Amino acid sequence: MPKQKIQVNPLYPSNFFAEVIGADLRNHGDDMQFDAIKAAHLAHGVVVIRDQKMTPAQQIAFSRRFGPLAIHVLQDQLLEGYPEILLVSNKTKDGKFVGLPDAGRYWHTDQSYEQQPALGSFLYAKEIPANGSGDTLFCDMAAAYEALLPDMKKRLEGLLGMHIYNHSHNNFSLSNEQRDRLPGTRHPLVRTHPETGRKAVYLGGKILKYVIDMDARSSADLLAELYKHCTSDAFVYCHKWRAGDVVFWDNRCTMHFAQPYDDKNYIRHMHRTTVQGDVPF
Repeated sequence: MPKQKIQVNPLYPSNFFAEVIGADLRNHGDDMQFDAIKAAHLAHGVVVIRDQKMTPAQQIAFSRRFGPLAIHVLQDQLLEGYPEILLVSNKTKDGKFVGLPDAGRYWHTDQSYEQQPALGSFLYAKEIPANGSGDTLFCDMAAAYEALLPDMKKRLEGLLGMHIYNHSHNNFSLSNEQRDRLPGTRHPLVRTHPETGRKAVYLGGKILKYVIDMDARSSADLLAELYKHCTSDAFVYCHKWRAGDVVFWDNRCTMHFAQPYDDKNYIRHMHRTTVQGDVPF
C-alpha cells in the first residue's frame, strides 16, 4: 500500500502553528516522515499531528528520535511501566488522580527549572471533554521578541532569570526529596534557538521567580511587562483538541497555557513525552 503524502497546513496567519495530515507516528523508523515533521516543527514552532493511534511504546519510540527523553520529577504521575510518559489526566484510581489534573494552567515552558530544559514536548490526546472544552493556548515567543522595541531588546541583553519548581499541584505537593533534586537554575531572559538562530523571550510562569541582580520591584515590573507583551493576542493561538491529536511544541521558542474545563463532569486524559534540550544561551 503506498504511503500517504504528508501535508503541512499553517493554521495561523503569522506561520505560527501548523497541522500535519497523513503521518502515522507508529512508523517511527520512517525517515521521510520524521524529516517532514522535524522541518515543520522548526518552521512553525508548534504542530498538531492528526488522527494518531499509538501505544505508549510507539509514542516513546517516535519521541526518542528527536533526542533523549526526560523523566519528570513527579514519579507518581508517570504511566506504570513507561516512566517516559507523564499522565496529564483527571482520571482517578482508588480515590487518587492517576496523573496531573491541573497541569500547565498558567503560561509556562516545560521544565525550565532544569539546567537543560525541554527541547520539545509531545502531548497525545487519548480522551477529551465531550463538550469540546479543555483548549490549550500557545504563544510565539520568537515573534514576541522580534516585536519588542529596540530599547527593550537592549535592556534585556545579558539578563538572567531564576527558575525554581516549588509550587503545589491539586491534591499533592513536591516531597522534600523532590525539592532537593531541583535547587533551581539560571537562564537568560532572551535565548537563541540552537537550530534556527532566532532569538526568543524565555519566561517560565510561576517557575521564573525573579530577575537576577535586580531589586524585587524592578524584577516584578519587568516580568509583568514581558508577560503582557508576549501573551497579547497578536502572538497567541488557541488549539481545540480532537481525540487522536498529538501536539508537538518547541519549548525553546513558545509558551503554553492549558485552559480550565469542567473536570468534575468530563475526562481529559493525555500522555506526554518530553525531549531533553540543551543549556539555553
